[in-house]
Amino acid sequence: MKTLLATLGLVTLSWTPMAQAAEPLVVGVEDTEYLPHYNWDGEAYSGFGADILNRFAADEGYELTFRALPVSRLMQAVINGDVDLKYPDNAYWSADLKEGTDLVYSEPVVEAIDGVMVEPANKGAGVEQIKRLGIVLGFTAFAWLDRIESGSVALTKNSSLTGMVRQALAGRIDGAYANLDVVRHVLVELGHEPDALVFDESLPHSVSNYHLSTSTHSDVVAAFDAWMDANPEVIAELKAKHGLN
Repeated sequence: MKTLLATLGLVTLSWTPMAQAAEPLVVGVEDTEYLPHYNWDGEAYSGFGADILNRFAADEGYELTFRALPVSRLMQAVINGDVDLKYPDNAYWSADLKEGTDLVYSEPVVEAIDGVMVEPANKGAGVEQIKRLGIVLGFTAFAWLDRIESGSVALTKNSSLTGMVRQALAGRIDGAYANLDVVRHVLVELGHEPDALVFDESLPHSVSNYHLSTSTHSDVVAAFDAWMDANPEVIAELKAKHGLN
């Protein structure tokens, strides 16, 4: 009888589910400072993007490793499958490079407005007053492409957002084209009021969304969509934490 019970005990133990190890995933991110949305400081990823992805991973059983790459290389990395996921992404970014690929995108994660930040005295002066437009290297001013291609506007590229904002404050460029939340964050970090540069909504600008993308893990993107749909209060909390609407 003892032998039988011991045997039954072993069988019972074999039915006990084992804790599953978290699935490892590599997320490709931009090697740049773009707070409050995201930031790579050389060692760690932070900002709203990091918080929402880490919260999703913790809730759903994934283990994320963030791999930072220059913007120009990151898109090719997700297309090639060198990274499992990419954040942020948008179907319109590098559309020529993506042609013929099978990238899958999540539902919108957060809205992003990219526009021209100018000195307050120059707001409303008109598009003809923008001759030198600042932009961060690797980014594209989609709303200004026709004027750039015609030669009526010259791009001044900067390797850092902070450097571009300093150029705008010093009057070396007529406007800084970037995400509005990010420019305001940089202004405060530099010791200025957040309205030392203001958004001129009369100038060409674009309203888009950030998405999570993949060429190899559509199941993870689907799980992320389901998690966002089930946790609107978490997303609202994280947006409020980082000053995003």
